[in-house]
Amino acid sequence: MTRIHDWLGRDVEAARSAGGVLAVADPWGNVVRGDVKPWPPPELIQKVYQSRQARAFTDAEHALAIGRLGFYSDLQSIHSEDSITWSFFGPVVYADAATKARFVRDVLDAIRVPGRAENAQVWLWRRLPHPDTLVSGGPEIDFGIHTEDVFVLGEAKWRSSVGSAQGVDGDKDQITLRREFCQKYGRRLLPDVRRFVVLAVSWQGSLVPEVDSDADGVRLHLRDTTWERLANIESHPCADELRDYLKWKVQHSMTG
Repeated sequence: MTRIHDWLGRDVEAARSAGGVLAVADPWGNVVRGDVKPWPPPELIQKVYQSRQARAFTDAEHALAIGRLGFYSDLQSIHSEDSITWSFFGPVVYADAATKARFVRDVLDAIRVPGRAENAQVWLWRRLPHPDTLVSGGPEIDFGIHTEDVFVLGEAKWRSSVGSAQGVDGDKDQITLRREFCQKYGRRLLPDVRRFVVLAVSWQGSLVPEVDSDADGVRLHLRDTTWERLANIESHPCADELRDYLKWKVQHSMTG
């Protein structure tokens, strides 16, 4: 068992896997909560599922890793992409309309995409119809932003790279599937949208090349950014805490 201080200075229990990765005992101790009530929200409840990675913990570390829930969830891991995705976008999902609009306006400015931010909607972990087959249960979008004229599909990473071997023939990656959805069906499903964006966010950045294209009336922007750049957006409802959270995550990710 390891005891560490979280980003707010609280003493928390954590287990360490055989590979050195830290996992907090309490999955809710790995996310920024903000003013979201009631807690926990459904977006996070759907992410607390049993993980095969429990076998990475042995003996007393395993007992601690499964002690709170009765099983181990990836949401507990310091490397969890879902935990950082919620922390950055979850409090915005539940924010008032004015706060949401300010944050979306600043995100669009940060990634250099013009557009309107009023009436913005932000959402997490929704699935698209598959762009190859149009069946349900297609790619899961980590976060999305929808305004009156901009539609953003976000792919959130921490230490991992963009997933490959995707699509019906296994010859596409995650970014390609999202791009093709926008190009094939974006204007049909969202006729008022003028700009479609596929945005990759990661610790180090440089996951995708930034490209602007315009084909068949679909203006598509591929964009790449880092969690640090997003953390510097002051209009986020938890901006100060978010920067401390990111430093904490980086610090403990360096050791595992």
